[in-house]
Amino acid sequence: MKREKAYIRSSGMYVPEKVVKNDDALFEGMNTSDEWIHQRSGIRERRYAAPGQRVSDLAMAAVENLLGKGDIRGDEIDCIIFATLSPDFFFPGAGVFLQEKLGWAHRHIPCYDIRQQCTGFIYGLQMAQGFVEAGLYQNVLLVGSEVHSNALDYSERGRAVTVLFGDGAAAVVISGSDRADSGILLTEVHADGGGALNGIHMKVFDTGKKPILYYDPSQFDENAEMYPDMPSSKNLFSNAVRRMAQVGQSVLNTLGLSINDVDWVLPHQANIRINQAVAQKLEVPGDKVLYNIHKYGNTTAATIPLLLDEFTGNGTIQRGDLLLLEAFGSGFTWGAAVVRY
Repeated sequence: MKREKAYIRSSGMYVPEKVVKNDDALFEGMNTSDEWIHQRSGIRERRYAAPGQRVSDLAMAAVENLLGKGDIRGDEIDCIIFATLSPDFFFPGAGVFLQEKLGWAHRHIPCYDIRQQCTGFIYGLQMAQGFVEAGLYQNVLLVGSEVHSNALDYSERGRAVTVLFGDGAAAVVISGSDRADSGILLTEVHADGGGALNGIHMKVFDTGKKPILYYDPSQFDENAEMYPDMPSSKNLFSNAVRRMAQVGQSVLNTLGLSINDVDWVLPHQANIRINQAVAQKLEVPGDKVLYNIHKYGNTTAATIPLLLDEFTGNGTIQRGDLLLLEAFGSGFTWGAAVVRY
């Protein structure tokens, strides 16, 4: 049987209505300012979910946006991969909630939940490519969705982390095709568990404790594990720059390509300074690197598909363009993909 090449068939996105700017009253408990945040991260504002809005709700809106474009019908999708670090509940995973909300529960299509944080979309892309090209599924829905805003520390203690994150969701469908002008050419992913607690992490669920979750939020010193923690931003920064540059160059070398062959670089939107440093190492012209961190902040697994949908929607990315996707996240995890869109 002839195996088809996997390609990105369609995309969609959703960001909540609430805009939180750097000078918002929410950040008044921190020694910060619009200038301080923007200078260190490139962020001007981010979106926050409405009360009661969970990560599967954001994902559903992104999928509805995708389906509304008419490139694929919902009943053609035969697999879901859901990448998030902020699932609706501790378990089950967010994928089954998304399946039910989309009205697909009766079809019993499989739902995979993956937890590679900021690298979640690249890991999911590799999975989806493998599934399609192995003939297991025909049309895989890959979603990156996050609700960070409900788990952040809005006091001075949380300043280094809280101002960086926003809520949002985006989705793509990976399908098979024999078309020559589109295809996922290569994905490469890595992990280094030595960085698990040296980078950003959150211990709120600790199965080594009885009960696994107990805290008094008014007693921070005794219950710091309920909040995200980043022991060393310098360690995270240096690892992100090195690993993203290495894996980006690796995938290009494997394919016999140079950075000059790439039309657009879509990096994970964690910090504009990281991405500028990576671009410098790869010798990428600045006008080839796409950004929207100033509008949405770090939406973790959703950043790259948000970029993809926004810049295909406004006509910047065209069918046939060669894209380099890159990400680095906690774990440590990192990866890259070369995609002929």
